[in-house]
Amino acid sequence: MKNVFLSYSRRDIKRVEELRQALIGQGYRPWIDPNPRPGQDWRFEIDDAISNADAMVVVITADSASSIYVTYEWSYAMGLGIPIVVVIFQQTQLHPRLTSEDTFNITAWTDENHFWDNFLKEFNRKMESLPAQSASPAYAAPPQSAAAQPQSAPPSADKPQIPAYDKSIMPTTPGYWVVIRRGPKLNTMFRLEKDVVTLGRDVANDIAINDPEVSRYHLRLIKRGEAYVLEDLGSTNGSQVNGVQVHEIKALGDGDTIMLGDAIILSYDLIYAT
Repeated sequence: MKNVFLSYSRRDIKRVEELRQALIGQGYRPWIDPNPRPGQDWRFEIDDAISNADAMVVVITADSASSIYVTYEWSYAMGLGIPIVVVIFQQTQLHPRLTSEDTFNITAWTDENHFWDNFLKEFNRKMESLPAQSASPAYAAPPQSAAAQPQSAPPSADKPQIPAYDKSIMPTTPGYWVVIRRGPKLNTMFRLEKDVVTLGRDVANDIAINDPEVSRYHLRLIKRGEAYVLEDLGSTNGSQVNGVQVHEIKALGDGDTIMLGDAIILSYDLIYAT
């Protein structure tokens, strides 16, 4: 049974529920967030659900097309290489990145029953071509009881908890590197070769990350001696190093974790010559 993440605006919940029931009838596990809420916990829950999805269906209306949360969801899925299907329920301007995805436009049909027959037939064909994620959990699985949870030391108040990432994916060429560990273009590696490296959403930056959490000019990395320091450029959502908010210039060390807003995680890695 394959997992399908539904990305949508809460204002369109009635149409989304119609879509969800249609997918359930075909034997899929559709996931919708019952109570979306902005903030760090919300974003990580969404990330986990997207990561465990075999495919994503993006519901397009005027509201969802302008939603930063919907944009985040499908851009994050693209970064993970998860197949995306677009269902247009209302004519509106489609983001250019979505125009290359499989698209089904209900407004082009005079009979919605015929649309659903066609959509489900084509969706099933697409899903049958995908390998099953044997290790992916069911979205509706209940949480473990406290007794079943593995015992571990409680988190320290002065040691922020940073989400784990795959440390086996590392640069191999000697030098200073920034690697995207969570967010668009997952695992993309950037070698720092300039004395000042800017990072932000605008393509004019040395490192451009197209995500709503990232300001146009978010931060810069400055070479000082044998390492780099980080300076936040007054970004809207802020920068953290190892879970601590950056308010002034912060020196970076090998393996440090940089978080942009609540969503994007980078690592700062120093690879030594052998």
